[in-house]
Amino acid sequence: MWIILLSVLLSGCILIDTELRMPDETVQPRLTGEDCVPIILGIGIGTARMRDAMRAAPIEEKQTAWGYQYTKGPEVQIARVHRMILKDGAAFGFGWRCIQVTGEP
Repeated sequence: MWIILLSVLLSGCILIDTELRMPDETVQPRLTGEDCVPIILGIGIGTARMRDAMRAAPIEEKQTAWGYQYTKGPEVQIARVHRMILKDGAAFGFGWRCIQVTGEP
């Protein structure tokens, strides 16, 4: 019990973004898609797939009587890639690793 508690309390915090590809300035970053896997007590479970990260649901903004309402639109496939980023984040033994793709349909 003490070993688990000590390893959780002494674990570091990270927030790292790594560009996997140089940004293509001819493509506008209009859509963003992401696929993530969890990290639990330092163990990553699952596979982050590029084809799943290339599916994006655009956020639609509607004005209502109570202000703006944001809803997700239908999923769109990103065809032209602006940027690909590998994102890592962790704190207290729990975290995530994501592939993020921005681009145009």
